[in-house]
Amino acid sequence: MVHRKILCINIMRYLALRGLKKSDLATKAGVSISYISDVTNAKGNPSLDTMVAIADALEVPLVALLQPPPVGTDGWDASLADSLLKDDCKLGLPPGYRRVSAIVNEHQAFQIAKWHKAAHDRLKIKQ
Repeated sequence: MVHRKILCINIMRYLALRGLKKSDLATKAGVSISYISDVTNAKGNPSLDTMVAIADALEVPLVALLQPPPVGTDGWDASLADSLLKDDCKLGLPPGYRRVSAIVNEHQAFQIAKWHKAAHDRLKIKQ
């Protein structure tokens, strides 16, 4: 449920940033307005193809719709962010480790790849 909430909040954010209405998005994405309403109310369960169509219509990368918005964004608060931390525990991440995603430049991506490998190596040693 938290992931649907992330998707709907991000869609609403980008609609507002672009000055678009749900009906505009529905037309551009090739889906019905009622379907967009379901998705933006965290009731719809869009396919990957539909999420790509929505991202393309909003002119953002798909990842921008799927990453958690900053705490304080309308509809997103610290309790929802905490839910994601609980999901990390379900994935088997040990205390002190956290899953994150970000859009970074190439140098930063290189650094992150090194940190990622080092973290995996440490986890292998502990197990």
